[in-house]
Amino acid sequence: KENILVNSTVIEDSEFLHGAKLVIQTLKGGTFRPNTLFLTLGKGTRNDDVINQLVKHTAKYKMGILLLYKYQSVGFGMQKDVNLWLRDESPNWHLAMLIALQLQLNWQGKFNLITIAQKPEDVKRLNSFMERLGDQVRLPSMSEFHVLVGDFKKLAETAPKADINIFGLREELSFDFIRSGSKSSKSSCLFVRDSGQESATV
Repeated sequence: KENILVNSTVIEDSEFLHGAKLVIQTLKGGTFRPNTLFLTLGKGTRNDDVINQLVKHTAKYKMGILLLYKYQSVGFGMQKDVNLWLRDESPNWHLAMLIALQLQLNWQGKFNLITIAQKPEDVKRLNSFMERLGDQVRLPSMSEFHVLVGDFKKLAETAPKADINIFGLREELSFDFIRSGSKSSKSSCLFVRDSGQESATV
């Protein structure tokens, strides 16, 4: 309908993880190679090991990873406000920033950029860091910066409310952290890891 080139391929496999690996390997040989794998995580832990293996396999092929944990009772709420949490000096933020900006554009809500200071004396430095970053990526005018001091679990409960909270995804997955983050913030949470090919400053 939109005159966009679309190719489709079906790979049949009796075992999900093996089939998913084949899909990744096959598509990486194409002209328009996918650069991101999107997965959802449920309340049950039955598939945690499969997701963990698939995430590691994806990283080997230099693909970005989006892991969504949807808050059961509200989903995406009013589909308005977006919280993006950045760790100090983390190199893994480009894809998360791009996703957050696209969601804010779609939802026409408020964008909150949040980081945590381990000590009160770090607040001024981190505020300056976020202002510089905001200029680099050209954050929308309705953006707010928040430097919170303390422990994440407590801060997640008192941080600005949002319809989705976006976090960086560490090398080693912590499913307890992913599930508890959604419970603490009372929102759906998206965990993101760069492929290494994205740039939010271009």
